[in-house]
Amino acid sequence: MTAVRTRDAATDVVASEALPAPKGHVVAHLLRDRSALAGLGLVSLLGLGALLAPVLAPHDPNAVDVVRRFSPPSAEFPLGTDHLGRDVLSRLLHGGRLSIGATVVATAGISTIGVVLGLLAGYLVGAVDTVVSRIIEILLALPAYLLALAVTGVLGPGLVNLTIAITAVWWASYARLVRGFVLAETGRAYVEAARALGASGTRIAVRHVLPNILAPVVVLTTLDLGAVLLGLSSLSFLGLGVQPPTAEWGAMLSEGRVYLGPAPNMMLFPGAAIFVMVLGFNLVGDGLRDALDPRTRQGVARRPRRRLAARRPPPRGVVGADRNRDAPALDSP
Repeated sequence: MTAVRTRDAATDVVASEALPAPKGHVVAHLLRDRSALAGLGLVSLLGLGALLAPVLAPHDPNAVDVVRRFSPPSAEFPLGTDHLGRDVLSRLLHGGRLSIGATVVATAGISTIGVVLGLLAGYLVGAVDTVVSRIIEILLALPAYLLALAVTGVLGPGLVNLTIAITAVWWASYARLVRGFVLAETGRAYVEAARALGASGTRIAVRHVLPNILAPVVVLTTLDLGAVLLGLSSLSFLGLGVQPPTAEWGAMLSEGRVYLGPAPNMMLFPGAAIFVMVLGFNLVGDGLRDALDPRTRQGVARRPRRRLAARRPPPRGVVGADRNRDAPALDSP
């Protein structure tokens, strides 16, 4: 029993020596990155607005008032009304709950499937690696949007089916990335030491290898949030997402394109919300990438701090003496 505890403690020490940078450094780097803070502010602002939509929305998002259709922005309707007299601000806030929520759920499912299959393919070489690699190659060879259209056509329109379709065809890039990192990590010294100490394959893969490959996965997941949001909004724009009268940013764009002339606010504000959200995700992802990159950490650690010394005027007579010393000697007559 004592030997088993000693062996587990030794494997924990081996794994701890190979763990990524501490969390404190990542947080400190993000706090110094103004772009990342700006992106986090944009994401937090829209996310809180969508989360508190029942409290912040001034009107019912589905309440129809034909008399006030195409009303311009006013105190009662801050962003105007649509072709059925519905408040655009209320529909924008409630639509954000579905758009952002579906994006987070789809991205979480994509990253989970990609990490699990990539870890299995990279660690369990042989038939498992061959099958998973062939599936990855097939999915990456075909356009993701066309595959999502096909899957949604089979399942039927709806936000749940659209989220399942996006998740089913988008995980291949994650699996390929994780497989490559796992193949590189399995040959390192700490993995060989854990095997020599008698650790099981599951323990090595989950306890030792997985924590060392999570940093690039987190960065890819954050950067991919914007792409998933664009994908969901694009397919909802085509009518494959939520169905009327439910509010969602892509569906609101589809409704507003017909009335772009009399009511440009119907397309302007949902498009601006998608743009700001994607921009925020990309800024946060870039900040995480810089914070988790070892080369960036080394550059920050080795960067010397320069102190500007105040220039003091030379004492009197020094300039003249130096000038006379450097001047050529004149022959006396």
